[in-house]
Amino acid sequence: MSKARAETTSASAVPVSRWERTVGYCAVVAGLAYALPHLWWGLGIMFAYPDTPESVPDVAWQRMIAFWGMGAAATLAALATTALFRPWGDFFPRWLRIGAALTAGTGLTLWGLGYGYLRFFVAVGRVEPSAEVAASFGPWNFYWYPVFFVWGVSLALAGLHLRHRPRRPAPGTDVPQPDGPARRAPSTTEVNS
Repeated sequence: MSKARAETTSASAVPVSRWERTVGYCAVVAGLAYALPHLWWGLGIMFAYPDTPESVPDVAWQRMIAFWGMGAAATLAALATTALFRPWGDFFPRWLRIGAALTAGTGLTLWGLGYGYLRFFVAVGRVEPSAEVAASFGPWNFYWYPVFFVWGVSLALAGLHLRHRPRRPAPGTDVPQPDGPARRAPSTTEVNS
C-alpha cells in the first residue's frame, strides 16, 4: 500500500474504541448464546430446554417456528449487531441502526429483568404461581433470563456508543463533522494557486 493511500485511509477512518467493540461483541455473543440452543433443539437435542418436555409443540410447523425460526432470527440479529461497530454498517442509515439497537436492547433488558422480578416475588411469598408457571421455573431459566438481560444491556450500550461517535467522513473530506455536512479537503491545485 502506498504511503499516500495509508495516510488517507488512517485519516479518513473514525476509530472505534476498544470499549465499543467489547460491548458490541458482547451483544453478538449473547445473541448467539440464545440462537444456538434453539438450533440444537430443532435437531431434537433437548439439552438446556427451559420448560418441561411436554411443552414442546407437537405440530411440525410450530416446532419449525419455535426452534429453527427463533434460532435463525437470533443468529441474524447477532450478525446484524456488528453493523453498530464495523465499517460495513455505514451502508445502513445511522438513525436506523441506533433506533433498532435501543428499541431491541430496551425490550430484551426488560424481558431479562422480568424473570428476576417474578422470582423475587415468588421467593418472598407475595405471589403464588400457577402450576403451569411453577413448572416453568426450571434451573435453565437462571441461564436464559440473564442472557436476555446481558444481550439487551450490551445492545443498548452499543447503540448509545454509535449515537455519540463522530460520523465517518465522506470520501474526499478531511475531518468528520458530528452535525452538518462534511467539509471537502482542498486539492493541491487549489492550495497552490
